[in-house]
Amino acid sequence: MPQHVYELTLMERYRKVIPQPSSSDFTEAVPPESEPCEFVLLRPTNRIQYFVRVQEARVNSSEISLKLLPESPEETEFLHSLKTGGGGDFAFAHRDYAAWVAPQTVTETSSGWEVVLEKSQEQGLHHEKRFGDFTGDQIAELRAKRILLDEKLGVASPWLFEYRVRNGPSLEHENGLEIHESPLPQLYQAFRETPVQFQKFARLVAVLYLKLSYTVEEILQLDLELRESEDIPLNLNGGYPHPRYQTFQKGPALKARFKGQRHQYFSIRPATRLEFEGICPLVTGNPNGRGTHG
Repeated sequence: MPQHVYELTLMERYRKVIPQPSSSDFTEAVPPESEPCEFVLLRPTNRIQYFVRVQEARVNSSEISLKLLPESPEETEFLHSLKTGGGGDFAFAHRDYAAWVAPQTVTETSSGWEVVLEKSQEQGLHHEKRFGDFTGDQIAELRAKRILLDEKLGVASPWLFEYRVRNGPSLEHENGLEIHESPLPQLYQAFRETPVQFQKFARLVAVLYLKLSYTVEEILQLDLELRESEDIPLNLNGGYPHPRYQTFQKGPALKARFKGQRHQYFSIRPATRLEFEGICPLVTGNPNGRGTHG
C-alpha cells in the first residue's frame, strides 16, 4: 500500500454530505444530534490518515477522551491495533487542537469505541532559532505558507535554510513533521469528487501540520474555501516574476485565510501573530500560490 498521507482506496467511506465545523468548545461533548458528522484525524507514523466520526470528545491537561464511530473495516482495524498495543504514538487533530498521543485505554462497546489517549511528554515550548537575517518568527511564517499555500523557497536559497524551514523545532524531537510541501493538493486528489468532505478534512490536516510542526501555538482563524476555477500565478523556478510579466492559468485552488499565534517566549514582548491569506493550487504540477498579508 502506498505510504501517502491518506489511502485513495478508502474514499468511498466518506461519500456523504457533512456540515461545516461547529465553533463550540472542544472540551465539551459533541452530541450526535447537534454534530452528526464531526470527525477527528488520527495519523500514525506510517502517514496513513484516518478521518473517524466522533460522537464525543473531551480534553484535559494530560489526556483526551473520545467516543468514536468507525465506518470502515480499515478504521476498525486501526482501532484494534491500538487496543492490542501495536499502534504506538500517533498524531491527533480535532477542530483547532492537535497533539502527539499514545493509546491509554481502547474499548469496543455495543455503540462504538471509547478511546482514552495520553498526551506525549513532547508537548511544550519549542523555540525557533533565527537563520542569518531571518528571525525564528519569519521562518515559522514561511513554513505556515508552505503548509497552507504550498509556497517554496527560490532555487537559489541555501540548502541549510530550506532544511530549517522544512523541519524547524521538529528536529529536536522524536515526533516531528518534515514539511517538504503542502499536504492539501494530495488530499484533494482523493476527495475532489466530494468537495464538502475535502474542505472539512483539509482543515483537520492543516491544523495537525501547523501545530505539530510547532509553527504556531494557537490557531485564531483558519478559513479554507474551495474554488473550482481560480487564476493561479505561474512561478518561474520557484520565484515570482515582475507583475508586468506575470502569467496565470486556471485550475482548482483552495483560498486560505489564516491567523495564528506563536508562543510568548519573553514576558516583556507579546506573542507574535502570523497573518496572511493566499491561494493554494490543488492540481499536481500547478505552480505554487503566492500569499498576501492581510
